[in-house]
Amino acid sequence: MDVKKTQDYYEKLSYDELCSCAYCQNYIRQVKYEYPEIAEYLQKFGVDIEKPFEAMPLEPDEDGYIEYIAVQYIVCGESLGFEKAAVNSVNIDIADSHPAARIKEEYFVIEIYPIRLKWVMPPISG
Repeated sequence: MDVKKTQDYYEKLSYDELCSCAYCQNYIRQVKYEYPEIAEYLQKFGVDIEKPFEAMPLEPDEDGYIEYIAVQYIVCGESLGFEKAAVNSVNIDIADSHPAARIKEEYFVIEIYPIRLKWVMPPISG
């Protein structure tokens, strides 16, 4: 893993480049505050929890919460030395499947799951 390259990647990644759908914006607005221990853990790899590569949400439930069954992040370098972990009730592991990233650096993708957040965005129509 290359923590410095990963930090540089996230520092250069603007919020305008992230998904603008309501599900992702809901995640971005809350995750760091609702899961500070996960944010701190991901920082050890250079990952910014507020800049997900891919998010997989379910529909908001009747209690006003939404569960993200997996949220993925890019880590630069090789996965050697990365070990699956659990922080509180959240798993952190290497993703088996993910979209291709548009970066030239060698990378791998990790995912965290499950994440449950209050649904604070306007209803999705359609």
